[in-house]
Amino acid sequence: MECQGKTCVVFDYTSFLGEECSKKWTFLEALSTIAPIFSLAWNDTIKTTCGPEERLWEQAMKSLSASHSDEANINMLVKLAKTEGIQELKLVMPYELEKDQIERLQQQLSVSIKNLDQDEFMITL
Repeated sequence: MECQGKTCVVFDYTSFLGEECSKKWTFLEALSTIAPIFSLAWNDTIKTTCGPEERLWEQAMKSLSASHSDEANINMLVKLAKTEGIQELKLVMPYELEKDQIERLQQQLSVSIKNLDQDEFMITL
């Protein structure tokens, strides 16, 4: 999604949690643990055929975990978004973040987090 010349992406954290909990290894993931070269070739293909939102989702599925705290996952998600060249990340959560969580994330990541709705946040990277 383009927002006034910026790369904007929507990430539904609730969907991520649901998919993460039911995730099963693919053949490629199993093969990549044995021979990492398959993973490198696949990642190069993904980068050329997918947009930033799809790439962020793929990276999130590999890097985030339902066993980590939501704050730790958001921290990693923002770092992944930065590597993808995303300038704005609309984060849809299953609940509202606490004010101290937002402040910690802003300080740790040097980003701006604006509360859009009760469970939606715009993170400007």
